[in-house]
Amino acid sequence: MVIMKYKIMTEMIKKMGLMCIAGLMSSSIFAQEDSSFSLFDEPKAPIAEKVQFAFKTTKVVNLQSLELVDAGVFDFKMSHRFGALNSGAAKFNSEDAVNAFGLDVATIRLGGEYGVNENLMVGLGRYNVKSEKGVDAYVKYRLMHQTSDNKKPLSILLLGAVDYKNTQYNQTVIGIAGPATMHLGVAGKNRLSYVGQVIIGKKVNDDFSWVISPTVVRSGMNQVYSAANESFVSTGTSQTQFALGMGFRNKLSARTSLNMEYIPILNGNGDFYNSFSVGFDIETGGHVFQVDFTNSLGLNESMFISRNTERWGAAGVRLGFNLHRVFTVVDPSHFQ
Repeated sequence: MVIMKYKIMTEMIKKMGLMCIAGLMSSSIFAQEDSSFSLFDEPKAPIAEKVQFAFKTTKVVNLQSLELVDAGVFDFKMSHRFGALNSGAAKFNSEDAVNAFGLDVATIRLGGEYGVNENLMVGLGRYNVKSEKGVDAYVKYRLMHQTSDNKKPLSILLLGAVDYKNTQYNQTVIGIAGPATMHLGVAGKNRLSYVGQVIIGKKVNDDFSWVISPTVVRSGMNQVYSAANESFVSTGTSQTQFALGMGFRNKLSARTSLNMEYIPILNGNGDFYNSFSVGFDIETGGHVFQVDFTNSLGLNESMFISRNTERWGAAGVRLGFNLHRVFTVVDPSHFQ
């Protein structure tokens, strides 16, 4: 009986031993297959996200920024420029009776931009600049979007713009019956101007972004209409001009920023001056209000880049503002 109990206990111990060995072996196999187990914390690869909000709007001040209007969104824009400070408090001339340091002079552009998709935006506007009136249109396309993992360190966009002046140019002539107004015939091709621009920039951090914009401007003529003389006068410039726009945005608070830009002409200014502008972006809920000081009177690329008749050193600076208000036209989920 004792011998039988001993054999039974011996068999039980052997079976328990085999079970323990099998358990250790299976746990070792599972441990090898469990790739989440590690003695050290392995660094995770950064998630490549597209960098957003390098600028508050599609404009720095006058220059186009790195931003596009969201797909399916219409951005209504109203731009206004007053006269130059050096026009004086009460300067009498053929255009304005009293200038009030430029506050009586109104230059305006009404227009809008629409986001066709994530990387494409179109714009259209109507402007009135002194004796010049016209319409402009442009297409802005994003080639590359800066990413947070720095594999794409820059944003690169292309801009193509056209400007058509539909001004009725007049000249007073003295005839037998007395003074008469004669329309100066200007061919359609001479009323057109074209702009090509490459926009390159980077959001360095949450507070600072920069942009540079190599630009070519092709004007329909190298003359400008003088309302005072009722004739076209030479400007000493080439019909094709090259420029390099440079700008930056520096965040001041959650809703405000300081913007600055400079646009030197690279192949001769003639009678004109390089554009220099300082602006402040103020976000007020549904729209962005931009207040700026600039020597540029024109409100589209073909005018503010190469047609500036005033300079800062002679108090040729003018106060202006841009007002932006966005409206959702197409449900954003449609583009996802």
